[in-house]
Amino acid sequence: MSFLAPLFLVGLAALAVPIFVHLINRERKEITEFPSLMFIQRIPYRSVRRQKIRNWLLFAMRCLAMILLIAAFARPFFARRFAQAAGALDSAREIVVLLDRSYSMGYGDRWERATAAAREAIDGAGASDRVSLVAFAETPSALNQPGADEGSIRAALDRVRPSSRGTKYAPALKLASKILDESDLGHREIVLITDFQKVGWDGHEEVELAPGTQLKPVDVSESAPSNVAVTTVELHRAMVAGRERVTVSARLTNTGGKPATGVSVALRLNDREVEKKALTLAPNSAGTTTFSSVALPAGLTQGVVVTSTDALVADNSYNFVLSPEQALSILIIEPPGSRTTQSLYLTQALSVGDRPVMRATVKKSGAVTFGDLAGKSLVILNDAPYPAGDLGRRLHTFVEQGGGLLIALGEQSTPSSFTGTAADLLPGTIGPAVDRGVERGGTLTSIEYAHPIFELFSGPRSGDFSSAQFYRYRRVQVASAAGILARFDDGTPAVLEKPVGAGKVVILASTADIFWNDLALRPIFVPFIHQVARYAGTYTDVRPSFTAGQVLDVGRTAEQLDGNPAGPSSAPASGDRADYVAESPSGATLRPMPSDDGHLIELDEQGFYAIRRAGGPRGSAKPIAVNVDVAESNLAKLDPQELVAAVAPKTAGSQAGSTGAPPTAEEQERRQTLWWYLLVGALVLLGAETVLSNRLSRAIR
Repeated sequence: MSFLAPLFLVGLAALAVPIFVHLINRERKEITEFPSLMFIQRIPYRSVRRQKIRNWLLFAMRCLAMILLIAAFARPFFARRFAQAAGALDSAREIVVLLDRSYSMGYGDRWERATAAAREAIDGAGASDRVSLVAFAETPSALNQPGADEGSIRAALDRVRPSSRGTKYAPALKLASKILDESDLGHREIVLITDFQKVGWDGHEEVELAPGTQLKPVDVSESAPSNVAVTTVELHRAMVAGRERVTVSARLTNTGGKPATGVSVALRLNDREVEKKALTLAPNSAGTTTFSSVALPAGLTQGVVVTSTDALVADNSYNFVLSPEQALSILIIEPPGSRTTQSLYLTQALSVGDRPVMRATVKKSGAVTFGDLAGKSLVILNDAPYPAGDLGRRLHTFVEQGGGLLIALGEQSTPSSFTGTAADLLPGTIGPAVDRGVERGGTLTSIEYAHPIFELFSGPRSGDFSSAQFYRYRRVQVASAAGILARFDDGTPAVLEKPVGAGKVVILASTADIFWNDLALRPIFVPFIHQVARYAGTYTDVRPSFTAGQVLDVGRTAEQLDGNPAGPSSAPASGDRADYVAESPSGATLRPMPSDDGHLIELDEQGFYAIRRAGGPRGSAKPIAVNVDVAESNLAKLDPQELVAAVAPKTAGSQAGSTGAPPTAEEQERRQTLWWYLLVGALVLLGAETVLSNRLSRAIR
């Protein structure tokens, strides 16, 4: 036996303590009562009897407990007795097999060769070796626990298939490193089976394997792969003779070194081939083909653009969903004595909107009814007073339930016309008009370009608000600057917002025509009004497709596909959004997970998901198109040795292979941990000694 800290053995001198306790000189005598001792001289009692140990069991327990405590601190280990076992541990291997299951592994026979290499690594493990199988694409997943039997590992390998995700090497190598760090075996080995795609490694990942770890690359790629992929699809809508038509354009890439001639590209709608075209692509180039416009069928339409089958099938098709026109319905309310051009600029700007189509209805304030609010996403008070009575309360409820309200202030928008219910909706108090006509008007400054309304104009040459002149505007007194999106050059708030329930209120402190300013004459006016309408009307584009790996809010998406891009009139309550299930392309039923961002599912598979209410008929399901990430279609290869060198230990003198050096004393002691058992034994003895000594004391008394 050896000791890691032998100097602690000096503490064995403490064994003198229990010896001293048991041999201490104690005066023991019996008192005899006499009638009178007053005349007798007191003689001190002297013990002439030889001291001896009377309780050998208690003495032995105390000495042994002391010995165990000292030995535990000295950290003992057996250097020779367990040499054979330690040698076995040192020669055994902890093996992690990393199997790439990104969709590029479906190219040709790559997957067959990759699984054969994985079986070879599993079969090559010795009886004392441990094997972990990890499948990875963008994220890794361990398919077995370390130390599992060979049969279960083979069964896990037989079940795994290529996914619809791209390649990321860093997360897989980090998981493998974690598994190896927890191992007590002497040799540590990673077998990386992949096609070594360049897109999976950018060289900036912080991955470093521990010293002594051996990384064995297994390359299953070809020397000169070629691939044609459908990368994007664009949809162009137009109204022709009162019916909506759509034109589909597809972009294809050829990442091979040879030209791709006679590539067939077909458009299919609802499993019916509509048109087929031929395309020729030069080496390492891209091309676009446009199909003839087709009348948009009623309801939701599943569309696919598919090209000729090549060695990589996953990117030969691009899925999308065509939905009916998503219009933003807007009600414009004018004051009773409105000018003839009061809403001219507003209606003209809204009429040219195509994403979404914006349909505006103009009404005088005295002629508006409850029915006019039905089906609307946005109400614009165009220099009109806030409606009084029940209609004003109904408009307040409209905003709370998700509708939008845009207020353009002007001559008729006096402070007295926004009291009571209206005051609860405003971000501030409307004040008197500010006249800047003598100064040739004021300008907009301090614009919050990070806000969705102004984000479109944040880039260079994307619009200049400073060119617009504001001759008059209303002063709005606000308690907080949180809702101010833009100011005039004198510091007065120009554009303000306030969230109210699920809806939004936006205030423009001047008119939406040329009566108080010339903003309507500037090129920036039309996109600005579109942005305000989309934001205040809570419009969200219906996405024609998603990418595998993205997360979907099931309830919100179902509402959009039902034709409710915004507005409170027909949208279900947020609690009802949880009452949806999704069916994956492979047929699995998925229940969304509730979160702060909605009721979510992760889109793992390429193809069409189906969303429906739980318990509802399958015919009521709404399709969701999912495609693979086209970045994975680029089969450019990374040098395997470059990856091996990038993750090799940076410690001086370390190597990416096992050193084979004998274990140090610290390693041997750490593996055996005898000190722990000695410490537990000492504590048990001290507890028993306490119980025994208490009993002996009571017996003596």
